[in-house]
Amino acid sequence: FSSTTVASAMSLSLQFSCSFDQGRCVDGQCECFPGFSGPDCSKSNCPGNCSNKGKCVNGQCVCDPGFTGPDCSQGACPNNCNNHGRCVNGQCVCDPGFSGPTCSAKACPKNYCSARTCPGNCSNRGRCVNGKCVCESGFTGLDCSERSCPRNCNKKGRCVNGQCVCDAGFSGPDCSVKTCPASCNERGRTCPKNCNNRGRCVNGQCVCDEGFSGPDCSIKTCPANCNNRGRCVNGQCVCDEGFSGLDCSIKTCPANCNNRGRCVNGQCVCDEGFSGPDCSIKTCPANCNNRGRCVNGQCVCDEGFSGPDCSIKTCPANCNNRGRCVNGQCVCEEGFSGPDCSIKTCPANCNNHGKCVNGKCVCDSGFAGPDCSTKSCPNDCSDRGQCVDGQCVCEAGFTGPDCSTKSCPNNCSNKGRCVNGKCVCDVGFTGQDCSTKSCPNNCSNRGRCVKGRCVCQRGFALPDCSECTAWFTGPDCETGELSRTSHLTLS
Repeated sequence: FSSTTVASAMSLSLQFSCSFDQGRCVDGQCECFPGFSGPDCSKSNCPGNCSNKGKCVNGQCVCDPGFTGPDCSQGACPNNCNNHGRCVNGQCVCDPGFSGPTCSAKACPKNYCSARTCPGNCSNRGRCVNGKCVCESGFTGLDCSERSCPRNCNKKGRCVNGQCVCDAGFSGPDCSVKTCPASCNERGRTCPKNCNNRGRCVNGQCVCDEGFSGPDCSIKTCPANCNNRGRCVNGQCVCDEGFSGLDCSIKTCPANCNNRGRCVNGQCVCDEGFSGPDCSIKTCPANCNNRGRCVNGQCVCDEGFSGPDCSIKTCPANCNNRGRCVNGQCVCEEGFSGPDCSIKTCPANCNNHGKCVNGKCVCDSGFAGPDCSTKSCPNDCSDRGQCVDGQCVCEAGFTGPDCSTKSCPNNCSNKGRCVNGKCVCDVGFTGQDCSTKSCPNNCSNRGRCVKGRCVCQRGFALPDCSECTAWFTGPDCETGELSRTSHLTLS
């Protein structure tokens, strides 16, 4: 070869290398360097695969809700801390004067707070929690004064003022990318697997023969790409439901119409007596007249209808065998009523003096009898009298509306009150009927009571015989009288 030919070949190989030194070609396939992927290493990877908390778009992470950062490893803060603070590892570091998980609450002045302080007030790059600094992303140290490095340089370098100084063989902002020796220069570009002898290689890309596709022509293709109605498996169409044929161009009918009809352009034309998308449903006579539902070709009628086609009106509960059904309505036998003849009727409708329950009258207060026509007495006169036209005529010794009260003799002569059949006399009266006048203090048991006045024993004085008369002394009022007699004798 001439020097011009070799130079041209080298230029062509460099032009179609594995995406401009982002990988190397081994046996016709690109082995990509860290940070790149794809058949030709043209796709940029994202750091840490976005920590499985987002998706990679053009080498940059688009994080899921609740996460942030270059690799989506940092927690996002709710409501962006309400613009009253900074977000650090998913937690809000509030501005002075605000507090709370979202910095929505106003904080107390510092001179009112008793919390422990942190060194250097965390250099305004973190928040103080129980005397310890919780630093913002990018800072570290007891007082958050030192800059931190991403992912701690993956332990493949050292952190200097917030930037990674990587060990030999590693590079990148966080030392996660392996570097290659300087001798790993690309020398040309071939096609993967030499197109598997099913096509030709043009500028590093396979132009596949008919019936094959893919980056290396390893995939068998299907006719008409299965008309987008199925998927291609090893060159044969696996058709979606509803389609068939080598290229899935023929519409099929569900369950082949169950041999109860014919398939026309993907739809079943069912034989008589069958219906449904697949002719699997037996039809019912007159479609049950819209008064029931068809189950396996038989009508299950709605309530109130019967017959093979639900055309006959029925009566509720078949009138409970207490009447006959006429055009859907019960004509009840005597003694029964209601829509289904289930209600027993009462004689004379209880004369409007009670209510009918199960064919028996429950009479209102004041009425009795099978038909509530008889006036009743309260408490049936307590079995101490007779009920006459709704009023009690009590036996001797009882009184009251229901004869439940014992009466007193002579109504206590209107000089006392009757309690449980006994007189409690007014002051000045006594006796079973309070007709007798009483004496004060019962004459102190030293006299007798005559028409309400005491007749005292000798030596005792009125009004109640409780004291001695003049010239008498002693327990029995006798001493004074003897002294007086002696005196009179001496005189």
